Formats: sequence, C-alpha cells, structure tokens
Amino acid sequence: MTNTSVLALTVSGINLFAGTWHGGIFLSTNNGTSWTEVNSGLTNTFVLAFAVSGANLFAGTYYGGVFLSTNNGKSWTEVNSGLTNTWIPALAVSGTNLFTGPKGGGVWRRPLSEMITSVEQPPSGLPAHFRLQQNYPNPFNPTTTISYQIPEASNVTLIVYDILGKEIAKLVNGEKDTGTYNAQFSTNNFQLSSGIYFYRLEARSKVSSKHYTEVGKMVLLR
Repeated sequence: MTNTSVLALTVSGINLFAGTWHGGIFLSTNNGTSWTEVNSGLTNTFVLAFAVSGANLFAGTYYGGVFLSTNNGKSWTEVNSGLTNTWIPALAVSGTNLFTGPKGGGVWRRPLSEMITSVEQPPSGLPAHFRLQQNYPNPFNPTTTISYQIPEASNVTLIVYDILGKEIAKLVNGEKDTGTYNAQFSTNNFQLSSGIYFYRLEARSKVSSKHYTEVGKMVLLR
C-alpha cells in the first residue's frame, strides 16, 4: 500500500482493514506489516468509513454507497436499496440495524437481516454468558467504549495493553453483579501513538467454577 491516503481503519477478528482515497480497501493479517488489495466487486474505490457486525464488514464510499463483505474482504456486494444519497462518510452497527450518515442527508437505518443471513440478536433481560464486545468507535481518538456481559457475580478485571504486552490502563478491577457494563478508555492521560492496542477481560465467578478470559483488539488513529 503506497502513495495513497488512508481515510478509514477497522479491525475484524484478527484482520486489519484500511479504506483509501481512490485505492479501495487493503487487508493486513499481520498487524500492518504487509497489505493486500481486496477490491473484488468494489465498484467505487473511494472508501470513507467502515462498520463491523460479527464476521460481516460494511464499507461506506464517496458517491458509491454502501458495500458488504461476508468473507473478510475477498468480495464485496453493493447494498444500497432505498438509499438515495450515496456519499457515505459515516457507518455504525447498533443492535440489529446498520446506520449510515450520508453527506447532507441525515441518518438512515436498514435492518441487517435484509443484507446478511445471520444476525445476532441483542440480549434481552440478564445476560446468559460471559461476553466481551468490540470497542466502539473503532478506530478511535481519543475515547472509546468497551462493553462486556457478566452472567453471574464475578471478580472482574479489564486491562488495556500496548502491542508489546505492556499494561496501559486498568479500566475495571473489582466485583461485578450479573449485568451488562460499559467501560470507557481515554488516551487523554497517556502519551500514546497511533497503532494497535489490546484489551483483556478476565472474570472469575463467585458462585461457580467458571473462569472467563477474552482479548479484543482496537486501533488508535491520531
């Protein structure tokens, strides 16, 4: 990836995607050491925004509308039904809907179920499983929110690390009852450079032998 402007970055699983101005989308599977162009089916290569829903990746373009990939960027499909403004500088997934912010066109909403075959439903009532969510927004600067679910009273820690494994911030350290929680991470009190950071949730149940650990990846973009 050379001689092109990067306008958007996002993480999906272990993959890092970059959206560029007139260069389309590039994929890195090794933390940005090398990049591969993944533009099959992408008819507009001015990529302004990304949104992630599970294994599904959405890309917003400059007068090309919204594109969807269900296979880690190997191929893309236009999903513009009902969208009358195709300049898309903002995208977000919330619950079972995709939201877009077309330039000068307010906010638009479309159910994910109209575009992808498997949509995770938001939890109702108390959570039944431990779960760590992808931080939002991602990439972020300077603040992002990390959500997690605790199905039973547990001792919980949530820690942010840099790419070398050095602890940056301990966001949560204590007992949590059953529920869904949000923790905010802000870089205002740290001198951090752009790049990839990790957040690790560890929970030890106080009522059973359950021990849960999960790690997420996020991108700071200065």
